[in-house]
Amino acid sequence: MKAYQQKDIEHTFLQEKAENWFEKGLLPQTQLDAIKKEFPLDYYQPNFFLRIALFLFMSLVCTFSIAILWLIFEKAIQQSPTLTLSILSFAFGVGLVAVLEHFIKYQKMFYAGTDNALLYYGIASFSTAILTAFDAQHLPTWLALLLILPVFLIAIVRYADSLTVCGTYIISLTIVFDASLSFSAGKTLLPFIIMLFSFGIYRLSEKLRKRKDVLYYANVLDILKTLSLTTFYLGGNYFIVREGNALVNKIYTGSTQIAFAPLFYFFSVMIPILYVVGGLKKKDRLLLFMGLLCAAFSVFTYRHYFGFLPTEIALIISGTLLIVVCAGLIYYLKTPKFGFTYNPESERDGISLESILLSEIIQTKLDTDEKTFRFGGGTSGGGGAGGEY
Repeated sequence: MKAYQQKDIEHTFLQEKAENWFEKGLLPQTQLDAIKKEFPLDYYQPNFFLRIALFLFMSLVCTFSIAILWLIFEKAIQQSPTLTLSILSFAFGVGLVAVLEHFIKYQKMFYAGTDNALLYYGIASFSTAILTAFDAQHLPTWLALLLILPVFLIAIVRYADSLTVCGTYIISLTIVFDASLSFSAGKTLLPFIIMLFSFGIYRLSEKLRKRKDVLYYANVLDILKTLSLTTFYLGGNYFIVREGNALVNKIYTGSTQIAFAPLFYFFSVMIPILYVVGGLKKKDRLLLFMGLLCAAFSVFTYRHYFGFLPTEIALIISGTLLIVVCAGLIYYLKTPKFGFTYNPESERDGISLESILLSEIIQTKLDTDEKTFRFGGGTSGGGGAGGEY
């Protein structure tokens, strides 16, 4: 089901970790060269700017191809627009996927820009074919999006593309949002429905991390986790719920108090705290970072409705407090405590779980000198992996 080679993902991961070790002085140049030779990268991925250029070039090619097809079948489109557009879109999508698979298999494209453009145009073509065939103009928004959702899901499973994941999440959230508004109780329960949906996606992303092929979907799962944490907080934030309720009910002269207001006050305070505590407990940098961002937005929410100090005074006070807290933490964590340290990653004594995995693979495939540094033992974990320090 995967378009790209699993070994390419693994070899990329191994080489990145080896280079990281080399920069820290934990691997000599000879072993780094041996690792790169043992785990070669058999694909084509140019630098960032060239990828953008290739993406734009292939996008222009696809756009001109659509224009040519339109000119060729213009009369057929005028006579039977629904049927013709549906067939043409589907056929064009099949052609794009065929070219995409050829580039990946024989040209060794690996998120090189060209394959990304083909994928996005292919998804758009199949989506257009489906929506045209079912006459989406007469369907509710949630049902129209539900029809094209399988196209995005199949694309994620096969290509594990980051932008496709974002699109899929937005479509899924829109389906839940629009479907909830279709019945009266849904408007009242919408924030709780959004939070429940977000929590379900978060649990799903955490469960999928236990798969053996997790490296292939690492970016996908990170994006899902980030988006689900964001929407879970926003679904319970008092400001978002109150102003969103005003928009849904078409109140443009100023928002009014909402039902369950004390509960959303509680969510606005407690969710960031739970994120920060969870991040510290699990050694999860993403969860900790999201908690700090959500805490900042909660402060904004409180000040928006209950602020009593001028903005400039509030900024001075909060900035001063942050500087004092940061300085205190820096001084306190110069000596590692409870698995935390102020020192950069390159100066840590602990090795991440991924690095331990790399060392095991290297030791099974490479003949290392007995006098060189060997890794083993220990249960340290980092980067959200979880573990004991």
